[in-house]
Amino acid sequence: MKRLLEKLDNIEIYILNIAFPLMVLFIFLATVFRYLGIGSITWAEEASRYLMIWLAFAGIGLGFKHNAHLGLSFVVNLLPKPLQKAAYYLRAVLIILFGGIVFYYSYLVVVSQMNNGQLSPSLGIPVWSVYASLLLGSALIVIRTLQLLIKPPTSPDDERLNSQL
Repeated sequence: MKRLLEKLDNIEIYILNIAFPLMVLFIFLATVFRYLGIGSITWAEEASRYLMIWLAFAGIGLGFKHNAHLGLSFVVNLLPKPLQKAAYYLRAVLIILFGGIVFYYSYLVVVSQMNNGQLSPSLGIPVWSVYASLLLGSALIVIRTLQLLIKPPTSPDDERLNSQL
């Protein structure tokens, strides 16, 4: 199980380390070409948009892994300790349910797009490949939340999570 999570970490990091510089490069080149009057790179905006979508959904997993998403802990901190722990687990169950629902419906969308065979206008890539980022993101939500339930972080910089337990 630990090896699988390490591979998942690597996939997230690879996506983020490749997609972000490419996105910046495409936008930079398109801006320079337009500014210098060379012309426009017609596919740069579309490619950058798709890369940004993949960045967002791959980043969801890392955010959940480090419990770095926005929360309303001040409300939970007002509760007695036993209720704080119950609120933590309730939150996790709701997040897992949400991730599961998003995964299910994004799967339906991806299959529908695969059957349609729709291609993106500028790049000519299958549109389902962009929607597949939803599958990855929602799966990461579920996996990372389960990971936090099974083994909450113990490092000093994750005190905010431990204070909610």
